[in-house]
Amino acid sequence: MGPISKISNILQATTPSYQETFDVFRMFMEICGLNFFDDNFAVGFINFTRFVVPPVSGLFSVVACIIHLIRYMGDVDSTILSLAAFFSACEVIVKICGMAYKRSKGLKLMSTVLDDRSYEDGPTEKAAFLKYHTLARTLMYITIVSYPFTALMLLSYPAVARKLNEYMLPVGYSIPFISHKQQPWYAINYCIIFVQMTWCALAFVGIDGPFYIYVCYSTCKLEILKSYIGKIGESENIKEQRNLLRKIIRIHTDVLKFSRDCSDFYQEIYLTQVLFSIAHICVSLFHIQLVLINSSYGMLLTNVAKMWIFCYCGELVVTKSNEVSEAMYNNQWYALWHKQDLKAVQFMLANAQRTVGFSIGGFGILSYTTFTEIMKTAYSCNAFLHNMMN
Repeated sequence: MGPISKISNILQATTPSYQETFDVFRMFMEICGLNFFDDNFAVGFINFTRFVVPPVSGLFSVVACIIHLIRYMGDVDSTILSLAAFFSACEVIVKICGMAYKRSKGLKLMSTVLDDRSYEDGPTEKAAFLKYHTLARTLMYITIVSYPFTALMLLSYPAVARKLNEYMLPVGYSIPFISHKQQPWYAINYCIIFVQMTWCALAFVGIDGPFYIYVCYSTCKLEILKSYIGKIGESENIKEQRNLLRKIIRIHTDVLKFSRDCSDFYQEIYLTQVLFSIAHICVSLFHIQLVLINSSYGMLLTNVAKMWIFCYCGELVVTKSNEVSEAMYNNQWYALWHKQDLKAVQFMLANAQRTVGFSIGGFGILSYTTFTEIMKTAYSCNAFLHNMMN
C-alpha cells in the first residue's frame, strides 16, 4: 500500500454519523476552555475562569500591541508584526465572544446534525453521509495541521533567522513599558508569546470545526434532495409519487431553515474574519515586498488558505443548491397529471429559486466570487500602502 492510499484511508470516514469528527473538535475546544456546546460551559468558578481568562488575555494583547507599535514605530518589522498581532487578537476576541453569545443557536444546530439518522433510510442516504463526513474529516486534518504550523513558523523564526542575539520577538508585542531587549524580560516575553500562540492555534481548530460540519451536513442533505427530485415522474404509482413529493418538500424546508439559522449564527463572526483576513493578507504581503526574509510568509499563506477553505465551503453549498434548482426543471414533472401534484411541483420550483448559502454579515455569501473580491481588496490596500510610502 502506497503513501497516497494510506492517507486516503486515514481521511476516509468509517461511520455516516458526524459524531466522531465533532468529538475531535470538541476536544480542542475543551482544552482551550471554549466548550460552547457543553452543558457545563462557564458553569462554576473553574469553568468560568477558563472561559474568561482568554478574552481578558486577548484584550491585554491588543493594548500591548498598540503600545509596542507606538514605541517601535520607526522599526518596519516591529510595526508590521504589531499590526498582524493586533488583527489576530481582535479576531480571536470577536470569534470567542460571538460564539459564546449565540451558543444556544450553535448547540441547536449541532444537535440537528448529530441527531439526524436519515442515513438509515437507504443506501443513497448512507453513501451521501459517508461522502461528506469524509470531507469533514479532511477539513479537520487540514485545520489541525495549518494553525499549529503557522504558530511554529512564527515562534521559530527568530532562532532560524539567527536573531535571538538581537532580541527579536516572534510577533510584535511585549509587556508594556518594559524593554524586551534585555534579560530576563526577553525570555519572559518569549514564553508569554509561546503560550498565547499555542492556545490560539488550538482554539482556532476547535472554533472553526463546527462550521465545517454544518457545511458538510447542508451539502449532504442537498445531494440527497437532488437524488429524490430526480425520481419525480418515474413511477406510475400516485401514492408513491405523493409521498415522494411530501418528502422532498420536508427535506428542502429543513435545509433552508438550517442554512438560515447557520448564517444567523456565523454572519457577524465571518464578516469580522473576512475584514481581518484582508488586513492580514495586505500587511503580510507588504512586509514580504519590503523585506524578503521575514516571518510573514506563514501568516500570509495561512490567511489565504483559510479564506479559500471558507469560500470553498460556501461555494460547495451554493453549487449544490443550484444543482437542486436545475434538477427541479430536468425531472419528469410533466408525467404528473393530477392538479394537486402539479401544484406541489410548482411550489417546489418557486422554493428552489431561493439562494442557499452562508451570509457574511448581510454583505454577501461565502463563495469563490467572494474569495476573488477578498484578494482584490487586499491587493488594492497593499498598492495604496506602497503609494503612501512613495
